Amino acid sequence: MFVKTTDTVSLVPVDSMEKFTKKISEVLKTEIVKITIGESNLVGSYTAINNNGMIIPNIARENEIREIKKTGLNVLKSTAKFNAHGNNICTNNKCGVINPHIPEPQRKTMEDVLGVELIPMTIAKHTTVGSCVIATDNGFLAHYQASEDEVKQLEEIFKVKGNKGTVNMGTGFVSVGLAVNKNGYVAGEKTSAYELGRVEEALGFI
Repeated sequence: MFVKTTDTVSLVPVDSMEKFTKKISEVLKTEIVKITIGESNLVGSYTAINNNGMIIPNIARENEIREIKKTGLNVLKSTAKFNAHGNNICTNNKCGVINPHIPEPQRKTMEDVLGVELIPMTIAKHTTVGSCVIATDNGFLAHYQASEDEVKQLEEIFKVKGNKGTVNMGTGFVSVGLAVNKNGYVAGEKTSAYELGRVEEALGFI
């Protein structure tokens, strides 16, 4: 909910403690950028990101946009009604999925910024697909209630193998409790050892 990362930069809340940002930087091997989105700390929930670009909501302030653009990412301030883009979009650097309720013209604009095709679908009967799956170019972890057909579809979309799982002792909305890139991952502190094993396997770390 609070972190969004690419392979080179991690966006974290502006009031993040040094211990937290140091751990993020060490594990993910990224530069740290402290920001708010619409003066909110919910950086992960409000933004969708890959190595090419970033989708931010219409509540973002101009000073926030300027800080984000310093990362070198393409930035789109979206006018979409469903503006919690982290909950509605999941993408790696090959392809992505998107809430089917987002209109095609807005989806096409997002595709241009992210540099990937975004496929409308649901996961485990949820339209908020960004909350139900997290993906890199090495793997993905999907909601534990995703069907086998949905997992196969996600493998075709992301062009990597993946699996189902949970975080934080049973939460299927996996992106809420994970920040991940090609270098490593950070999980919510309540995540069990069994869950971490599934995370590492699904995301290609073992």
